[in-house]
Amino acid sequence: MPSFSDLQNHVDSLIRKGATGSVFVKRHESSDAEIAALKDATGLLALPTGYTDVGNITKDQGVSWTREVETSDVMSLGSASPTRTDIVSVTSGMSFTMQESKRQAFELHEGVDLSTVTYDVNGNISWDAPDLPADTYYRVLALFKDGEGADAVYLAKWLPRAKVIDTGEQSWNQQNEIQRPVTLRAFVDDTAGTAVRNLWAGSTARLTAMGFDAAV
Repeated sequence: MPSFSDLQNHVDSLIRKGATGSVFVKRHESSDAEIAALKDATGLLALPTGYTDVGNITKDQGVSWTREVETSDVMSLGSASPTRTDIVSVTSGMSFTMQESKRQAFELHEGVDLSTVTYDVNGNISWDAPDLPADTYYRVLALFKDGEGADAVYLAKWLPRAKVIDTGEQSWNQQNEIQRPVTLRAFVDDTAGTAVRNLWAGSTARLTAMGFDAAV
């Protein structure tokens, strides 16, 4: 008869953190290249053209991911619990708070296109806040790393079609940096065929330990 410890399969080295990372965005274009891998035999792959790092994000939040599943229950006479449950919708999204005052952060937080804004000879820039945010879709890659060197594991989520659906409040004061919190919702992209793509990369030993087999 096996002991309880014989039945367990706990591997401490598989506990992961998003120790460091960045969020990269670009405006959605149907001709954009898909992101299907993070590295090759030589190391990390370059990002497709047009992706920009939103810069520093808050340490305590990093990137928060949501996945809401809505169901529809069938109740039958004489049964106290549903006799059938169907999933009717799945909504995925992400939230993060930008700390840098840069064009990309302004565009995401305020829903504006600042690509034509230039500064004058006296060092001034200005733009008007829109009555309604622009209905802009983005490609978004959140790429994080855990570990260093040969032991590094890269974890990412690629949202091929996402848009900002909510922004948090902003405070200007002496004590804290100016923050720009945003929440994005993921939508299925017609070309990629998904709303969220999960990507992991590391040594083959790491991936084997995670329970995956090598391609034949």
